[in-house]
Amino acid sequence: MSFIQMTRKALLLGIFLGLLPLQAAMAVNPPTDPEEPPPGGNPLPPVSRVDADGPYAVIIDTRTGPSRAGWVARPTTLGANGVAHPIFIWGPGAASRPSDYEDHLRRIASHGFVVYSEVSSNSGDEMGEAIDWLIEQNSSSRSPYYQKLDTSKIGAGGHSRGSVATFANASDARLTTTIHVAGGSFDGRGPDNLRRPAAFICGEDDRTATPNCERDYRNARTPVWFTVIDDASHTSTARDGLAVIVGWLRWQLAGETERRTMFIDPSCDFCGSGYETQYKNW
Repeated sequence: MSFIQMTRKALLLGIFLGLLPLQAAMAVNPPTDPEEPPPGGNPLPPVSRVDADGPYAVIIDTRTGPSRAGWVARPTTLGANGVAHPIFIWGPGAASRPSDYEDHLRRIASHGFVVYSEVSSNSGDEMGEAIDWLIEQNSSSRSPYYQKLDTSKIGAGGHSRGSVATFANASDARLTTTIHVAGGSFDGRGPDNLRRPAAFICGEDDRTATPNCERDYRNARTPVWFTVIDDASHTSTARDGLAVIVGWLRWQLAGETERRTMFIDPSCDFCGSGYETQYKNW
């Protein structure tokens, strides 16, 4: 055997022996498929006011979602500065569409939330499907939402029938909070599904929904905040309560714990003048 042949064999043997530890490591720790990216990220930019637009420019995507029947209002630049955006699902009232709440959706999205809305049903199935879809989008490298959503911070809410749909979904373990606007449950059993903190926002001039809201508040066994807005009608309560909604989401979904005093405090912002507020189980 020539010197060159011996050298080549020695080299191949060295490479083989060097690969053995790597093969053993791979056997113990085999490669895995990509997993759901970890939730969280940098916090949303702070704001001084919840009754005005937030710092984000907003775009609305229509004909989107799991059945291409939804709207998404979202920051134009997703994930800027490492922010992972909380998710909010909004249910319109009966005979209403997302377009009827465009100003609401834009305001909430301007504060950094990704807001999905679709025509409501009493069952609220579309809400759960929307959550499924957004979580899938956050996991797909082909999606503009890829790793830009905080899937550990999801809220659901709605107006009138949308509130009823929210009650139907309130036991979903993926939800962090729910918001119920001028939409008490018909049988008083909606609160049975509540698992997380909830806000009830109703109107003084709403003779239909507000009595149901009051009954739901009495029946609730979880942390609930309840306000009746002065001079608000059934149709106006969502708009009249928009600052409440934004403040609540920044507290519950964006981790701004300092906003607790806007709601749960003897001198809270949304108490007293303009609001008849009560809360329990905190």
